[in-house]
Amino acid sequence: MIVYIEDTLIENFLITYIILYIIFSFIKENKNKFRIIAASVFGAFVALIYPIINLNSFLILFLKLCMGYIITLIAYKNKSLKKQIFFYVMFIFITAIYGGINLLIYFSIYGNFESSRKLPTLLIIFSVFLITYFIKQCEKVIYSKKNINNFIYEIIITINEKKIKTKGYLDTGNILCDTVYKKPVVLINYKMFSKINKNFPIQNFLTQNTQGLKKGHYIKVKTATSNDMLLAFCVDSLEIILKDKTVKILEPVFALSKIKITGFDCDVILNSKLLC
Repeated sequence: MIVYIEDTLIENFLITYIILYIIFSFIKENKNKFRIIAASVFGAFVALIYPIINLNSFLILFLKLCMGYIITLIAYKNKSLKKQIFFYVMFIFITAIYGGINLLIYFSIYGNFESSRKLPTLLIIFSVFLITYFIKQCEKVIYSKKNINNFIYEIIITINEKKIKTKGYLDTGNILCDTVYKKPVVLINYKMFSKINKNFPIQNFLTQNTQGLKKGHYIKVKTATSNDMLLAFCVDSLEIILKDKTVKILEPVFALSKIKITGFDCDVILNSKLLC
């Protein structure tokens, strides 16, 4: 097999650099660009020796794992062995993803894995950037979900001696205040409304009849284009279970949201003023 030194150096330098950059981005720690460049240069030159050494596949794999650990030591030096090993595992995992995708591209083009052929450098670089984009999008989804989960609390709604255990999302953007009782408003969807008020006739929505609801009334809400009316009522109590304590609010105001509650995996949007 012919080894094109310049192509191999460029490809492996870029791939190693991008993988290290992604890991630092994922673990949310400060990165040292000099260390990353040094590790990438080392990785690029190490890649040159694999095609010319005569070892069986198991020894080659062991050598690659050892070189991978040295690369991560150069790029990321941490006193915590646990963090160092995690960084190394991430490096091996993402490297395997890149390698697997490029093997798939190789097989799609040539239909086999002949060692005498090689993917064009530009195609390899393009695939690397494409995979990187996909990983970054996955990272955004993971951290977005994590951030949302930080504001989700176990809650207990009590009405007429009936307790409903569910989850509520504390939305810092929800500062809606009830104009009648001057209390923060908790928004719920129709699913939760039906659990709390099982026997509320559906025709009452059309006539704005609040009979059967505890302190039922309508809240006038101004939007960017018009005024709207939200059906509101009170429950006996709302308990928000925090890590160190439970906050209990007596007769909180709930309102049926006309906007579909999505993306929070819960049916209740808590008001930010409830925990002030």
